[in-house]
Amino acid sequence: MKHIARRLFFAPLAIGLLACGQASAEGFALGAKAGTTGLGLEGTWGLSQSVNLRGGYYFFDYSTELEESGVDYDGDLELQNAALFVDWHPFQGGFRLSAGGVQTGNEFLGFADGDVEVGGNTYTAVLDAKVGWSTFAPYLGLGFGNAVRSGRWSFAFDLGVMFTGTPSVRLEGTVNDPVLQAQFEEDVAQEEAELREELKDAKYFPVLSLGVAYRF
Repeated sequence: MKHIARRLFFAPLAIGLLACGQASAEGFALGAKAGTTGLGLEGTWGLSQSVNLRGGYYFFDYSTELEESGVDYDGDLELQNAALFVDWHPFQGGFRLSAGGVQTGNEFLGFADGDVEVGGNTYTAVLDAKVGWSTFAPYLGLGFGNAVRSGRWSFAFDLGVMFTGTPSVRLEGTVNDPVLQAQFEEDVAQEEAELREELKDAKYFPVLSLGVAYRF
């Protein structure tokens, strides 16, 4: 089903590129971006007066906390995103509408230790959490900036959303007292189900970024 969804999503993009195939290339620009998907590089190819093809790779890791179901997890949010967009500039200026897809590797890896309340019981334990999202996310957005039809240097702004789907959740842990391990694992399974329920609506990843580009 994932492969079918990708094909259905990229079909209109391919049609758009073919439609621009007879137009001469409008240049190439290389840029740097910083935003909610991480820090990265982008390449922009001009396909026509109003259509560009843009690809980029963005990554970043930072420490954060996740508090769910009464448990505080310390961990890292790891961002890895490779994207391909078609930008349409309807007025042949800076304003653009963008559609595309993002190959993602975003995940949260965290842990809680000490006295941990799990499934209504308190244990002295270590609890590891992993929250991940779909490896492919369609993208829709808008922005401002046309790297291949401005001066040598240009600035860009993007606002959009990645449709990442309901995140996956996995909890694993070890309790200090081995006698309690079996009960602890049952409570961890309950905690995992509750965490999955709390995060079921986190299907969208907001995208906000600023960038600068140089046209060759």
